[in-house]
Amino acid sequence: YNVGEEDGEQDTPENVKEDQEYVEEIVGALNEKFKLSDVKRIGVKSRDKARPIVATLSSRENVVTLLRKAKELRETENYDNVYLSPDRTFEEREERKRTVEIFKKLKADNPTKQYVIRRGVIECV
Repeated sequence: YNVGEEDGEQDTPENVKEDQEYVEEIVGALNEKFKLSDVKRIGVKSRDKARPIVATLSSRENVVTLLRKAKELRETENYDNVYLSPDRTFEEREERKRTVEIFKKLKADNPTKQYVIRRGVIECV
């Protein structure tokens, strides 16, 4: 998330190539080298915000490794506002959205407590 894109009506081969190179740079910033099977933008193009990029990796182990290292991006200068998350179905995204809304409300209502979301469940730690 938060990977900008050029203005224009359609995805051109040049845009797709730029997205692939950018994802490869992000993977490199995490000191990894993975083969990307596919890179594409999802959603409707809008001037207001960038669409997420879905990158398909060659193996499940690579996905797990990359997601575990994702928080290291916050410590980089160029990618501190880029976020990685697993690909989810529409239903999973909607459920996650509801969980995050509840999570934010709990945090606002109980500022002295610390909450986390683990495997889709809100926990007080």
